[in-house]
Amino acid sequence: MPISDLSGEVPLRRSGLTEMLVARLLGLVTTGNLKPGDQLPPERKLAETFEVSRPTLREALRALAVLGVIEVRHGGGVFVSQLEASDLLAPLTFFLTLRAAEVEKLYEARKLIEGEIAALAASRGDAAAFDELDALIAAQEEAKLEPARYRDVDTAFHRRLGELAGNEFLSRAAQSLNVLGQEFRKTASETPNVISTSIADHRIIVEAIRRRDAAAARQAMVTHMDHVLQSTEATMKAKDE
Repeated sequence: MPISDLSGEVPLRRSGLTEMLVARLLGLVTTGNLKPGDQLPPERKLAETFEVSRPTLREALRALAVLGVIEVRHGGGVFVSQLEASDLLAPLTFFLTLRAAEVEKLYEARKLIEGEIAALAASRGDAAAFDELDALIAAQEEAKLEPARYRDVDTAFHRRLGELAGNEFLSRAAQSLNVLGQEFRKTASETPNVISTSIADHRIIVEAIRRRDAAAARQAMVTHMDHVLQSTEATMKAKDE
């Protein structure tokens, strides 16, 4: 559907117009009718298409801007953002940073999702891809004394695992949760012992994947997430004392 022609949309006529309009516009993005970099039609055209007032439209656009879904360029129109996980999750990252008690639930979710990713990678990956994982672990070793660089390589390692799983939904969910966990982990990852433990965990995960032992890969990832949670909670506790 051309972005300039949304005439096929059904006008919104019920209560909660702002929320419904946000959902409708998000739907256009998720179905690919609106793609990263696309410019939205002028405000007047959008308001007429959905048969809502311009104040209602502006409120919906503000909500989408806060979520990082759209970018308002002063004097240049409204565009769909590049939809990177780090941008879309920024508001939630802020929320969870304020609610440190949620960290345990975050890692509960990561264990479920990344554990399954590791299991699928064991079934679906190939030798060349496994070599890439080993190369990323080697890069982690080289970055042991540079925490910020290490975190980047660590993120790349988990992203590559997600790709090997062959399930984009799981992969994207894992990336989003990884973004949320970064704020909690920053201080913990400054400790050389924590980094060494993570690298050792990664080796065990890849060894299980190479053996194509899905159950062992899943358990190795769960153990890794437990270690990350423990070090994160310990650091948070020390910070509060």
